[in-house]
Amino acid sequence: MAIDLVGKTIGGYKLVEKIGAGGLAAVYKAYQPNLERWIAVKVLHYQDNEALIRFRREAQAIARLRHRNIVIVYEYGEDDSWPYIAMEYIEGGTLADRLTGQPMDWAKVTNLAISIADALAYAHRLGLVHRDVKPSNILMAQEDWPLLADFGLVKLPDADFVLTGTGVSMGTPAYVAPEQARGVAIDKRSDMYALGVVMFEMLTGRLPFNYPNPNKILLAHISEPPPSPRQFNPDCPTGLEKIIMTTLQKSPDERYSDLSIMSSELEDVLASSKERPAFYSSPPPTPAKVQEKLAAVGLPDGAAQPLQWEARIFLVAQRITIPAPDRDKLIIGRTHRQSLTDIDLGPYGAADAGVSRHHARLIRQENGWFIDDLNSLNGTYVNDTKVEPGHPLPLKDGDLIRCSHLAFIFLLRPKT
Repeated sequence: MAIDLVGKTIGGYKLVEKIGAGGLAAVYKAYQPNLERWIAVKVLHYQDNEALIRFRREAQAIARLRHRNIVIVYEYGEDDSWPYIAMEYIEGGTLADRLTGQPMDWAKVTNLAISIADALAYAHRLGLVHRDVKPSNILMAQEDWPLLADFGLVKLPDADFVLTGTGVSMGTPAYVAPEQARGVAIDKRSDMYALGVVMFEMLTGRLPFNYPNPNKILLAHISEPPPSPRQFNPDCPTGLEKIIMTTLQKSPDERYSDLSIMSSELEDVLASSKERPAFYSSPPPTPAKVQEKLAAVGLPDGAAQPLQWEARIFLVAQRITIPAPDRDKLIIGRTHRQSLTDIDLGPYGAADAGVSRHHARLIRQENGWFIDDLNSLNGTYVNDTKVEPGHPLPLKDGDLIRCSHLAFIFLLRPKT
């Protein structure tokens, strides 16, 4: 009989709803009265010695990680014989909740994969191998903001003993690397393989090895060539297909040596592919086309304008001009619930384009206007130059700005 602790208070957290469960532990939505906030509490209910050691390892592993795309752990404790991990509560569910059996837009897949790859690369630099990368372990804080979670099978660099011996497979059969399926030594490239499977599933709506028998899936990972993603989704760019097929190589030596390399190639696919995402009515304009675009809507040329003029933006694809509030600092992004912006791009396809809620900031100073990136998920660019967070770039009238894949022109118009 499954254990249900709803209504119980553990470690000062009142468990109000079970939101996930596995063979060893369950996750509850809980309320922390002293800080008046909702959190997630993972409680270990199968408490043999190995399970308890592994549970403590998970807390130890995540607690040392500080990354935008990794869930935050608040504390580990044991209360009334119940070991628990308290972590941030993510209301948006998991990536698995969004897998409907239908292909996702390739640009969205690529953006999500870049974020997950960056999180894994960060963990790998600290010597941690996740070993269970799968959609249900990827939480969705926003549609463009994934968070890697559940490090219950993590391999630590400084472990003084081995919990699982050679010849024993750990992980979820649909997503394990060939070496993991064989129960032999694994490393960071095993996480890369699992991410490749997740990308394949997002892009095609199905797994590369889609068998009802888990043992047959494991054998397929070991010996069966994966199908081409373009076979199931012809809209997949060839560059993206090449990356996925590289991650799904049987031999770890034939995959990328590091996830940061894979992430860089994914960014190149977004930047250079002629096959644009669905939210473009046409390819984004190059800086050389800015003056042509301005002339087409009857706007003056891009000469610098005095500071007493107000800022506006012209959305290229929608051919819409949006006046900006007359303030010295303006947040560009997507207004959602309590997350407010000064220039709201939400009604213009910003979510599908990968624009973060607080994506960038316009700053007016004595010597002109500047733009700064607010640690956005997919970057801010001025005339194809990336804006590094904390290092604002100067703007002039007619500059082409891109927040993720949403392009617009910065304008200075006389105050009315």
